[in-house]
Amino acid sequence: MFAPAIAAEIVLGRLLTHLIPRPGILVVLCMSPAMIALLIFGMLVGGTVWLLVMKPFIQRDVIAELFFAGPRVPIFSKLCSKIFDWTYGKSPPGIQL
Repeated sequence: MFAPAIAAEIVLGRLLTHLIPRPGILVVLCMSPAMIALLIFGMLVGGTVWLLVMKPFIQRDVIAELFFAGPRVPIFSKLCSKIFDWTYGKSPPGIQL
């Protein structure tokens, strides 16, 4: 699940090392949020790919427990629920987002 995020971080890090061999504090402060955003986006892509690959092997009810149970973060929980609904179909009627 984390492979796209890690690969993107490595590629971007290598590219930046060649472009800016000795970055100053301003470059580090500007690129830190970009690296964090790239990591989050890569993890979302990896999670989506994992769901698509595992769909034939794992039943919807088993995976639904991972996506709809437990404590929830408002923005990412809705996003994860939408990705899950896109992959597996609509949520059961008893689950409210």
